[in-house]
Amino acid sequence: MTSYCSPRIFSRMLLAQRSLRLSLPKRLTCLCSLTDLMLLQSPSTLLRPQKILHRVPGEANVAGHLPHVGMKALVSWPTLSAHPRRKEPQISLRQIASMATTELCDSNALLLTKGDVRVLPPIFNIYGHRRAFSGPIVTVKVFEDNVLVRELLESPGDGRVLIIDGGGSMRCALLGGNLAQIAQNMGWAGILVNGCIRDVDEINGCDVGIRALASHPQKSYKKRVGEKHVPVNIGGIIIHDSEWLYADSDGILISKTELSI
Repeated sequence: MTSYCSPRIFSRMLLAQRSLRLSLPKRLTCLCSLTDLMLLQSPSTLLRPQKILHRVPGEANVAGHLPHVGMKALVSWPTLSAHPRRKEPQISLRQIASMATTELCDSNALLLTKGDVRVLPPIFNIYGHRRAFSGPIVTVKVFEDNVLVRELLESPGDGRVLIIDGGGSMRCALLGGNLAQIAQNMGWAGILVNGCIRDVDEINGCDVGIRALASHPQKSYKKRVGEKHVPVNIGGIIIHDSEWLYADSDGILISKTELSI
């Protein structure tokens, strides 16, 4: 069996055994003992001695010297694998939930043909810090009034997506920076607004995905008029509560069920 030891370690061992002022025969015996110790390891591992303790005749215990004839050595030989096992990459729930819409379309072409997966028209602008998001849908239908929107966002989001059908109104904003921060704190994955938003800079700093038609500086009314958990019409696509939404930079998909690639 071939022994393996780094040149630096071997040189230090030679210097240590020379410091003992041994005769040439004893030095050769010491080197043989050293070889025996190195052969304890297989070629696929690397030796790195940590500590050697022995008793020198007539002296106290000495640490750091090589063993030789008549000496008992206690050696700690940790092994370092030359090929450490690589850890499998951990995939977060967010990565699973944010699958690319292009890949989803390619992998679910039959569902697209049947109408179980629909593509929303490209009429929405991208806001929020989270560029890609997905989750089960919660719907709300309002018109220039966002009281019901606040009520829903103040409930636990659990990774869901709120779709706000504001009738496409361009006269006021249904979502602002405060509600976006609430959505982030409550665990909503994203919000789609068929209408306008405001406080764009604040919204872009929130870790939530936002899609809206445009921005508008004026706030909405507070009359609490509207409906929750009802079918809504977004760009000619009928969307039901509890369906799934997938959004990224390429577009928005609506699916009757959760999709896979």
